Amino acid sequence: MTQTRWLMVAMMLMSGCAHNYVYSGALEAEDSKGKMRQHVLYWNQTERPLWFDTAEGSVRMLPQCSLNTVAYDERPNGIVFRARPTDKRVIVEAEPRAREPICGRILGANRITDLSEGTVGVTVWCEDAPQDDLDRPKPYLKARELPYEFIVSRREVPNFSDAGNVPTRPRCESP
Repeated sequence: MTQTRWLMVAMMLMSGCAHNYVYSGALEAEDSKGKMRQHVLYWNQTERPLWFDTAEGSVRMLPQCSLNTVAYDERPNGIVFRARPTDKRVIVEAEPRAREPICGRILGANRITDLSEGTVGVTVWCEDAPQDDLDRPKPYLKARELPYEFIVSRREVPNFSDAGNVPTRPRCESP
């Protein structure tokens, strides 16, 4: 009985030692339709010092006035935005051909846990290309050869599920 009680106390202490952080930054730039829009870049991270590890989510970009969410995921070749069926590569010389088509990259880190607050470079080499007239365009950050620079800050949150703890898409001010 005593061992069970100590085990429960130890588990409660260890679970209470996790720190949840949201890293986020925004910039105003042209989207793939040529309109100036806000673009929010964010990711979350949980640090568990007693477990000596860190867990993270993917890096996400939320463009204003678009339902498109661009996800940058860890792959063997770094943190990349993998092409989806509706993405068309418009800058072809930027990245050599890979097994899976890549539409962008997070610069300066190969793993999301290696990213920190400060300046984060992001590349975009594709644009949204609806498959037919029935598909609505879902523009995102305009493709270009030079990287975009997001100024990212970190804030601690109690959890990632409550409203206001994770960034949301910027509100659309104009059509």
